[in-house]
Amino acid sequence: MRVLRLLMPLLLILALPLSSLAEGKQLPRISVTDLEGKKHQVSEFLGEGPVLLNFWATWCKPCLAELPKIEEFQKEWAEKSGLKLITVSIDDPRSQKQIKPFVHRHGFEFPVYTDSNQEALRKLGGRGVPFNVLIGTKGEILDAHAGFKEKDTETWAELILADNPEIHLEEGDE
Repeated sequence: MRVLRLLMPLLLILALPLSSLAEGKQLPRISVTDLEGKKHQVSEFLGEGPVLLNFWATWCKPCLAELPKIEEFQKEWAEKSGLKLITVSIDDPRSQKQIKPFVHRHGFEFPVYTDSNQEALRKLGGRGVPFNVLIGTKGEILDAHAGFKEKDTETWAELILADNPEIHLEEGDE
């Protein structure tokens, strides 16, 4: 019983939603590496619209299930808001050579970067994949959480509209 009492605070901390760790804060200084080996600051992608960072891995089945849905959302919202999708594989250096064939095999058209040491993922509060971070045009983290649910795209759309009130949707959009 005493052990349980000692472990309870730790269990409560681990049970906190991941979104509370990064949401509402400014994007920390983080970098990712493109598939040619060049480092990029994530802040380079800001400015023209919001950015959706998606952390994934080639071995992650839930990641494979969500990637087409996230890509579809990005294509829909790119015209409306300038939304950029930046996908970041956390595959380790030994398995990075599998990333390009994986993306090609599944027909994905989004840019792919790597974070093999998972530093960017950790700085954003992620503990594993899949992990999604929506960043507003001024670098504020609007949403950050593990996994993907169908309603996430509705939430992201609302957050994008709230972040940029200049976006005007035509009737039937959303």
